[in-house]
Amino acid sequence: MITTLVTAAVVTAPHSDWWATLVAWGNIGSLLGGLAAIVLAVAAIIGGSAGLGDWRTKQREQAELARREAENFRLDRLRVLNGWTPNGVEVYGVTLVTSPYELAQARDQLAEGGPTDYVVLRVSERTYGNENRAHNLRQMIERSGFVARAPERGEYAALELGRQALLGTAPEAV
Repeated sequence: MITTLVTAAVVTAPHSDWWATLVAWGNIGSLLGGLAAIVLAVAAIIGGSAGLGDWRTKQREQAELARREAENFRLDRLRVLNGWTPNGVEVYGVTLVTSPYELAQARDQLAEGGPTDYVVLRVSERTYGNENRAHNLRQMIERSGFVARAPERGEYAALELGRQALLGTAPEAV
């Protein structure tokens, strides 16, 4: 019974005007707090996804760089294969012989007619005037240390198609 009287007294007690104003401001505060939480959540989602996009872009760039490096490594390995390989180009690692002692040794070994490490070359593209081409060959050997055969017709056609695809150029007229 005492509980009923206390409850009735609380329920029936009149509120003053300041209490109604305070309650109203509390509702506005709750509204503003909720709106601030929504604004912050939207900002976090937008900012977070922008950062995630940057991270994904960086990951894609790193993966592409790794693919390009692996392809370059593979091509470099194939580029220096010595001798004949199926569906490949014969490539020979060479050095210039310029010292008088080594020239004499090469001459003696070649004169014997047996197997030797030495080969004497003469540029014979034309009947005369091959000095510049021979000089270019010596420079190529000094620079790269390799000599290769000329590509076959099919290989050259494939090279041209690749060049056209990469550079967007038309085939050269010969």
